Amino acid sequence: MSEHDPVHDDWERFRVLPSMTNHWDRPGWTPGRRSFHWFLTFDSAALRDLAATCQQQLRDLDCLDPVPAGGLHLTVRRLAFTDEIAPATLATVTRRVAERCRDRPAFRLRVGPLAGSSGAVRFTVTPWEALVRLRDAVDDSSAACGLPAVKQPFRPHVGIAYCNRDTPAEPIIRRVAGLRDLPPAEVSVADLRLVRLYRDGRTYRWDTVTVVPLSA
Repeated sequence: MSEHDPVHDDWERFRVLPSMTNHWDRPGWTPGRRSFHWFLTFDSAALRDLAATCQQQLRDLDCLDPVPAGGLHLTVRRLAFTDEIAPATLATVTRRVAERCRDRPAFRLRVGPLAGSSGAVRFTVTPWEALVRLRDAVDDSSAACGLPAVKQPFRPHVGIAYCNRDTPAEPIIRRVAGLRDLPPAEVSVADLRLVRLYRDGRTYRWDTVTVVPLSA
């Protein structure tokens, strides 16, 4: 975790990128394969409206695939491809996560401003503290079941468009810079969801496997 302001850091990391890469060219994703992920999803008109406003201003950049309104999410952790985990192990991990989250209070997040990564245009999400605790609960539960640690840096974000080819970053960065003054959306988080994620063309879709409620 950076000790600096995540809003500043996300933008500084993005604005110096020389190029964008193809998000869809990711290891392990063969046709028809699915993956278990821990997601936060949002029933927020404010977030959908903010995403739509930004997507409208990016619509002529055909190197970007917009995320549908119903596909907005925050990935807490990828668990495993569905063919890499036994049903009994999945059930045990899920039970352990639910036990860890039972007394964790619901919380609120700020989604925005807009920034990006090498493969996506995405909103910075703050504050991180409750998100880190959720991720720790998932990681500890996975480790207790003998699952290998997934080595991924955690910079909480909500993607609104994925880059579909290698392309210079400057035109995208310039367009995103003009949208950073839009006010963030405030969202509520009341549960953590285990989903079965799959690809439908150049769009992510998922089935919800388990809903783990947080404390009211």
